[in-house]
Amino acid sequence: MKKCIFSLLAVMLSLSVWAKEDIDPKYAEGAVPVDENGSVYFTSTVDIPSDLSQDDCYKMVLSWAKGRFAQPTSLEGRILSENAESRRFVFYVKQMLTFKRTGLVADEAVIEYNFSVTVGEKSVTATMSDIVYHYEEEREGGGQSFTAEEWITDDEAYNAKHTKFYKKVAKFRIKTIDMKDRLFDSMSQSISGN
Repeated sequence: MKKCIFSLLAVMLSLSVWAKEDIDPKYAEGAVPVDENGSVYFTSTVDIPSDLSQDDCYKMVLSWAKGRFAQPTSLEGRILSENAESRRFVFYVKQMLTFKRTGLVADEAVIEYNFSVTVGEKSVTATMSDIVYHYEEEREGGGQSFTAEEWITDDEAYNAKHTKFYKKVAKFRIKTIDMKDRLFDSMSQSISGN
């Protein structure tokens, strides 16, 4: 009887480990950072090439952002604040987040966020924050709106044992992380000249 119980426990443990391994580490626990106030943010720091001045880097990144957040790439992109003296700017961005698209059906949400950039002496720091989703807005009776804090954090995205994602939440978490990676990679390439 004891052997049977131990065998059953071993199988259950291996299944829980297997379920956890099923989650790509890129999206796993800790992939969505939260600050001391509980707000979701993503940040990236890129070194400034030695042959590029701080002012030129600021102009280059600002120009990249103006192009990146212009239509049709974004539904809306506008500068909320810009300070050339402190080499800092903040963009408000509204764009589509596509989960799945077929010939007849598109599963999409609108995502809004702030994208702030500070150009320091040796590096550029970008932060994506204040993330809000609008889902199924075209539905009769309206859709849903929710913040990243309400939807994609570790506490909200995982089941109680933190072994798997909730299916509906997972797509928001995964696509937001993918979008963030593309955004930061694009900024980094603009700085390095690639």
